[in-house]
Amino acid sequence: MGRLITKCNDPTVLYVSGGNTQFIAYSQNRYRIFGETIDIAIGNCLDRFARVLKLSNDPSPGYNIEKMAEKGKKFLHLPYTVKGMDVSCSGILSNI
Repeated sequence: MGRLITKCNDPTVLYVSGGNTQFIAYSQNRYRIFGETIDIAIGNCLDRFARVLKLSNDPSPGYNIEKMAEKGKKFLHLPYTVKGMDVSCSGILSNI
């Protein structure tokens, strides 16, 4: 799908679901995972965050969070200390 959308031969892909988050790219004749979540997946974090805000699942929690964020005017500092290409969402979720 990444090739179709971007017209790139070897796009870098961010795979996000409720259970997995991975940074994937084609390198040395194969797909490689260059980074991933070390605790909970981004999709899982967004689902839980939507429940805290009592947002609907229709059409999806992520979509509803995005629509709510478009109305916002203020940025918040969120804790994040992981180095490299791995990501961690549990600290962000517990801060919410």
